[in-house]
Amino acid sequence: MQQHTVQQLEGGPRSGKYVYTGGNRRIGRYVECCAEPYLTVMASPAEERDACPAWQDIGHDTAADAYAHMRTVLLAKLDLGGHLADWSGCTAPVGGRICDEPTKRIARIPPMHFQEPLCDKHRTQDTVEAMWDGPGDWSGSW
Repeated sequence: MQQHTVQQLEGGPRSGKYVYTGGNRRIGRYVECCAEPYLTVMASPAEERDACPAWQDIGHDTAADAYAHMRTVLLAKLDLGGHLADWSGCTAPVGGRICDEPTKRIARIPPMHFQEPLCDKHRTQDTVEAMWDGPGDWSGSW
């Protein structure tokens, strides 16, 4: 099972900065937000890592900033074109109730961050952003 949470970097020029990570003791931890610059740094020869310019793009001053960045990364993967095999009611909140309009369409953030049936009117980026408070901390296997 993998755990996903914010952690502080230790060592290197960005020590103390926060990043969103995934992984476990068996496979190790990996950076999920700020991943591209981090991979650039880690691919540099050991003697050049601390001087690598990509370090300036890794990490955040607060844990809240790291969560917000990971939210942005995941919302960029939003798929508004998913289908259900059977009918369901739209789960969008509307004026203190649920829409419940019949639909076979879903909005999802893969792999398992968000998946909700939403009607044509509510299957939008704005609706998903209002409904989903993630990513937060979570554990699971896919």
